[in-house]
Amino acid sequence: MPTVKSTIIPEIRMTKKPLFCAILLQQIKCYMNHSIKPFTIDIPQQDIDDLKQRLALSRFPPEKSAGWTHGVPVNYLQKIANYWQTRFDWKKQEAYLNSFSQYMAEINGQPVHFVHIKSPDANAIPLLLIHGYPSSFVEFLQLSEMLGKSFHLIIPSIPGFGFSIPSHHESWDLIKIASLFAELMTALGYERFAVHGTDMGAGITGMLSAIAAHRLIGTHVNTDFTSITGMGMLPAETGSFSEEEKDTIAGFRNYEKYETAYLKILSTKPQTLAYGLTDSPVALLSWIIEKFKTWTNASKTLPEDAIALDLILSNISLYWFNKLGASTSYTLYDAMNMSFDWGAQSQQTGEQSWQPPKVPSAMAAFGGDGALLKKLLGPMGNPDKWSAYDEALHFPAMECPSVLAKDIHVFFERVARK
Repeated sequence: MPTVKSTIIPEIRMTKKPLFCAILLQQIKCYMNHSIKPFTIDIPQQDIDDLKQRLALSRFPPEKSAGWTHGVPVNYLQKIANYWQTRFDWKKQEAYLNSFSQYMAEINGQPVHFVHIKSPDANAIPLLLIHGYPSSFVEFLQLSEMLGKSFHLIIPSIPGFGFSIPSHHESWDLIKIASLFAELMTALGYERFAVHGTDMGAGITGMLSAIAAHRLIGTHVNTDFTSITGMGMLPAETGSFSEEEKDTIAGFRNYEKYETAYLKILSTKPQTLAYGLTDSPVALLSWIIEKFKTWTNASKTLPEDAIALDLILSNISLYWFNKLGASTSYTLYDAMNMSFDWGAQSQQTGEQSWQPPKVPSAMAAFGGDGALLKKLLGPMGNPDKWSAYDEALHFPAMECPSVLAKDIHVFFERVARK
């Protein structure tokens, strides 16, 4: 088992910025020892049988609306639930997942599940791929087949997701997760590395830029209008926008009103929601598949038109077998309720606020309206590389992996040449 000395905490102590040190030392534990073992997914047959029995005994509400306006239509959910029960082959999908080299690390007692794919090029850039919600490491498997020759790929499961089951009753906000993943890269021997993140993973990528900038080769994230509306980033005043842009922003506000209730529930009452997501496979299915409908490209009528149904159900099955409805809800809760202000105390004392080193950055927007998205995100600072695509929406790694793979390749090839 490899034993690795922490590289993060000594670096923090050397910054001579007392506020920055105090906050990070309070939130980040010094992970000094790491054990890493190969990992194989092996869901017991009795758990598979239990899932099928629960699906067979499911009760459905009466049909209120044939469309998706009020949520997942009953007849559609019945069809997908029946497929999950009678035709979906978990063991076949499990074999596919196990075709990727998986490991389990233990960092300060916290299990961290990850896929590790080494490039045949020993000098390849290590690339950390961080998923979001309601997803898992499964999101990046197709993409990994397109990137695996050019990068050493590390695809971890966020605490509470996949097989990274929280070992303690503690919060896992974005900065703690970022620290955990930085330590994982240390344990694997990657002193310098690149990062790509999506959804919640994009937020973790941002935290890595703050706490481990000295180790980052570059960061790449993808975004779309659902992300900025979910985070409440629409402008209060639209006087500087064109009429066409105002109309689009009005559509975004409509989305914010009707499609972000899930985030309000998760960020306020995760425990109440966790019961249904843990006890009922139909509740879990409806909760997640609605996001795959709403967050895939508008040109696609149904979720399975955008992403293979077996891939969607593989992801949902992981949530079911590992009882992730509760743990993922709490991780989202912690992320949405984290608070810190690295500059407040230094402003009071007159000390100049700490700024992390500049990290080369790229952002790829999917689902159209790229120019407007760039304008809306402008106040946060412009990335070094910006791209916009009409394809996909929130899940480009599954909807159009070849497009995303090319964008990642182009950016990091440019960074490597500098």
